[in-house]
Amino acid sequence: MYKKTRAEGFGKEVQKRILLGTFVLSASYYDAYYTKAQKVRRLIRDEMKSILSKYDVIVMPITPTTAFKLGEHSDNPLEMYLADLFFRSG
Repeated sequence: MYKKTRAEGFGKEVQKRILLGTFVLSASYYDAYYTKAQKVRRLIRDEMKSILSKYDVIVMPITPTTAFKLGEHSDNPLEMYLADLFFRSG
């Protein structure tokens, strides 16, 4: 029942991303990925602070292409991943 109810709340794409994140954060990959990502995150954050000290607003796209129709790329996982390349929530 646990497996069934947990899977119902998420689509296949979300399930893949959750599994990938869990894999990357597993003990054997923690230093290889997470620690390096935190260092890169710090560099990006510092650069953004520097930029925002000079400017009030930065306007930029969050997707590399225009929107596609519903279901248009559902058979191509790579295109789905690339569609939200620049998106970050939270």
